[in-house]
Formats: sequence, structure tokens, C-alpha cells
Amino acid sequence: MLKKYILIILVLCFCMPAFAQFEKELAGVDYVRLGDENSKNSVKFQKFSFRLTIPKRLNDKGSLLLNKFEYAKTSIDYSSGPSILKDLERFHTVSYTLGFRKPIKNNWSLIAMVTPQISSNFRSSLEWEDLQLRGLVMFTKPIKPTLRLSLGIMYGTTTGVPLPLPVFSMMWKPAPKWEVNVGFPRFGVKYAFTPKTKLSADLFMVGDNFTLTQDLFYTDQKIDNIRIMNLGGGLSLTQKLTKHLKLKLNSGYTFYRKFEFLGRKDSVLDYNLDNDMYFKVGLSVGL
Repeated sequence: MLKKYILIILVLCFCMPAFAQFEKELAGVDYVRLGDENSKNSVKFQKFSFRLTIPKRLNDKGSLLLNKFEYAKTSIDYSSGPSILKDLERFHTVSYTLGFRKPIKNNWSLIAMVTPQISSNFRSSLEWEDLQLRGLVMFTKPIKPTLRLSLGIMYGTTTGVPLPLPVFSMMWKPAPKWEVNVGFPRFGVKYAFTPKTKLSADLFMVGDNFTLTQDLFYTDQKIDNIRIMNLGGGLSLTQKLTKHLKLKLNSGYTFYRKFEFLGRKDSVLDYNLDNDMYFKVGLSVGL
């Protein structure tokens, strides 16, 4: 149980920096691949995602309202397994995020966001249980020009455990070209070779929680959803191509993998997976 909660905290720390990019990014597209043809005891998957953000500055000085729409398609390659897997190879995710940022007293800023999301194979009609919800309330403040503190609370169901949990992040710039980001227990280091080229080493999380819209059974047990979690570390290269266009390449290796079919209460089928290679490429258009 303790290991489970440590993993959830890791997930939250990976998710926190997303809002900082969210307010600067207008649109983006990503391709993710985990595993290759030489992988043996592995469930491989590919994910394509597209997102669009519409920012709106409010009359209140410094306040910002954000609307973000995202679509993702995930393809899963099981290599081998029971025949029901043919119905569990394609999943779609549709989400909408409403975000709000407002300066408050003593140089603090309030950031809040809520994201209703549906992740499913869409083989039949949707039900209320297919809707997943994430939320974040966070306060952030520059302690000094080289140090920024962020803390708050986050709620999510995509990890499979609907719990409110505290989140924390400290961003430190020890030198003009260096940036260190520490959380609970997130750790990342970034170095800027030039204003257009940056290299970072950090942890990553690739995970999903998919619901099923049709009734499927394995050994007489009904499968309600599929939970995927991959944690690892690697390198990331960010290259600014033009004033508003940015290319990002990530590559790394997992150190923890979880893939299971879940019923209402218990695990129906749990894969014992080997660690594997991870690759991601993305293009984004920003302010």
C-alpha cells in the first residue's frame, strides 16, 4: 500500500509543471512509443495526442482564463494473451480543462484547474462511470529571482485512487544556464546550451486509466477498466525552431511498470512486465 501511494505522489509531481507550460502553449501534438519489436516480456503501446489551448486575459490585472481541449489515441500491442485482447487494443481520450490564474496578496498567485475526461474504447454507449475528473488548486510565489515555490492540493481518478493529495515544487536557478526542479520526490535538471537549445535529465510518467463500454469477462470475472503506469528516467532535448514553434525529443528507460485489468474491487489480470525503452517526440506552438 505504501508503494502505491508513493507512486501516486510521483504522478502528481510529474503533472504539476504542466500548468506552467499550459499558459504559454497554444497548440501541440505528441507521439509516444514504449517498447520495440525486440521487447520480450512487454506490453508495447503507442500514443498520439493533439491539444489546443485558448487563453483569455481578464479585466482584473494579471488574471488569466484558459480553455484547453485534448484528444489522444492509444494503440496497445499485447504480443500474446487471451482472445479478448482484440477488443482492448484501441482507446480514445477526450478531455477539457478549465484553468484560472489570479495574482493575490504578497506576490502570491493562485492557480486552479479542473479537467473532466473520458478515456475508453468507445465500443458501446457511455455511462456516468466513464467520466474521470482531475483538479488542482495551487499557490505559487517567487521567493527571489532565482527561486520559486509552488504548493497546493490535487485530486485525480486517472491513477485509480480518487484521493486529494498535497503537491509541492521548488524551482531553483543556481546559474543563468541551469535550472533545478525538486518536488515530492520529483527531480529534474535543465541546462541551456543556447537560448534556443535546452537539455534536461528528469523522471517521466506515462500512464492511463481506460474504461470499457462493453461487458468483457476473463475467467468469469468482469473487466471494468485497464490501468497503465510506467515510471522511468531519461533525457529531453528542446529545440526552438522559430519564434513560436518548438520541437521536443524525449528518450529514456522505465524502472517501474504496471499493467492490469481491473474489476469493481480487485485485479482481474496483472501483467508482470520487463522494463523497456521509451521515446517521445512533440511539436508545440506557443506565445
